[in-house]
Amino acid sequence: MASQIAHVIYAQKYLEKNPRKGGEFFILGTLFPDLRRVAKGLVRKDTHMRFENINLDFKGMDLFDAGWKFHLWCDMRREEILNNYDFYSLRGAAAIDPTAKLVEDELVYDKYKNWEKLRYVLNNPPIIKTSLDVSQETIEHWYAILAKYFQKKPDDKTMKIFLSKQSSLKGEIAEIIDGVRKLRENQKATEILAKVCEEII
Repeated sequence: MASQIAHVIYAQKYLEKNPRKGGEFFILGTLFPDLRRVAKGLVRKDTHMRFENINLDFKGMDLFDAGWKFHLWCDMRREEILNNYDFYSLRGAAAIDPTAKLVEDELVYDKYKNWEKLRYVLNNPPIIKTSLDVSQETIEHWYAILAKYFQKKPDDKTMKIFLSKQSSLKGEIAEIIDGVRKLRENQKATEILAKVCEEII
């Protein structure tokens, strides 16, 4: 499972190879599934088990749903790549915490050149209707958190702020940031995380 900046980069890579008018709606969809982190009553399966077949066939789908499905495909493809390189055998590379995801965000941030425009879209999203029991206010709150996180290349401070918005992680933030610092210094780990961006599409 990738984190938010990485999801933007991978969506952009897909759109470069498969141009779509209104690509920002694809990216909004790509960023949507992890709003479960701030939405009361939603769990991972609510947003990550939506589509029967997780592939890159978006025929008949609007851009938002295509982006949503792309998020799920990316999560699976990323794990496949990391497992191919035996990433989780490395010290400090746990599969269940956000440490590697945050380092990955830091590594790929500069590959996207239009953060200002994306932040504008995130701060002014359209009305989004889904089958989930989630309010527009919650959706706007999640996108506003992301807009703030995307302001600059992530560092310890911005990562802490981003994590603090996710109530389930509040007691673990210091430990996560310590893990980020250690993983950053692991050259083998950062090389493998960089390969995800190279190989994902």
